[in-house]
Amino acid sequence: MSNNPIIIKELVNFPIYSLDFTKNDRLILSGGGPGNDKNLKNYLASFSINTKTRKITRNYYLVLSEKEDSPMSIACHPSLPLLAVGINSTTEEIKAGENENLRLYITNKENFELESKHSTTLCNDPKEYQKVTRFSRSGNYLVTVFSDNVVSLLDTKNWKLVFPAVRLKNVQDADFDANEKHLVVATSNTLIIFDIDSGVVVQVIDNPKLNKNTECEIRACRYGINKKGVQRLYAVVNPVTKGRGFICSWKLRKRGNPYPLTKANIAGVSRRSITSFAVDPTGEILAYATTDLCVGFIDAEQLKPLLKLEKVNEFSIDNLKFNRAGNLLAIAGADHYLKVITVPEFKKQQPESTFETTLYMFLDMLLFAFLMDIIVKMVDQGTL
Repeated sequence: MSNNPIIIKELVNFPIYSLDFTKNDRLILSGGGPGNDKNLKNYLASFSINTKTRKITRNYYLVLSEKEDSPMSIACHPSLPLLAVGINSTTEEIKAGENENLRLYITNKENFELESKHSTTLCNDPKEYQKVTRFSRSGNYLVTVFSDNVVSLLDTKNWKLVFPAVRLKNVQDADFDANEKHLVVATSNTLIIFDIDSGVVVQVIDNPKLNKNTECEIRACRYGINKKGVQRLYAVVNPVTKGRGFICSWKLRKRGNPYPLTKANIAGVSRRSITSFAVDPTGEILAYATTDLCVGFIDAEQLKPLLKLEKVNEFSIDNLKFNRAGNLLAIAGADHYLKVITVPEFKKQQPESTFETTLYMFLDMLLFAFLMDIIVKMVDQGTL
């Protein structure tokens, strides 16, 4: 892959609400119009990306029922041709408590074939929807988050709840660790880590305090694991009143119980709030999008900037997703355009050695002494 990123663009003619890559690098989109907009249909669509010709080609699409709501979130199974989609049933079915909001589609054919429907909510308000849909690393589990703040964890062998659904406050995101032993749920103020087998909360991490006077909000959470087997938990934190974006990381212990997590590494990565976030499958790179429509890449270990692309989109970037190889990053929002960025081969940043740190300190002291000597001489000579 070239070190110069390429942005490939395609007009899809509908607002994109969610996207994900299949195991064979086909890109699935969901989107369309709200339930009360009959002029804009709801879609699932499959696309292929050719980086050599710099083209995005639509493979096939499915027009969804006008009586049902928009497909607000999707997730591709990591190893099977299976797509999980959050779609509300009809208003009448929702009010009757019969909302089959989780749909499963087979994607290995030249269409979307409905495999089954399931319910993960008892909510009877048609305005609520499934805003998070995510498979675990091997696909053994699926977590859904409804906009009424109910978190449901399903066993994909039988599509039944692993433990009773949990209602929290201001849920933003959820993800699985690499070992599929724990589930992290991000609320606006906390990261709550559940043991998957028991459903017991093993740790609650309060919102990191950047300073005493700045109120912050957690936007997203993800686990990442690199080729060395080092696993980290990441959280995106935005100050409520100031346009800044921070990323926090916690390193998990390899031996014994990895929890509780301690000593967060916190880095300010943007002068604007972060709207979306992704971890590449190799665990080496993080990507983020900001309110000023930029996309940035940072080193996943040191949280140091690698590349920033200015004004990538015309509207808010609400979706970021790496492909399985980590060499493509898909971005999308409500502006009817799909864009795919070829990810450069970033040179691994090495931590500074003790010798380098000592040398830099010595040179700084030498420079300071030199400047002070000049100032003293200028004072003595009356030239200052």
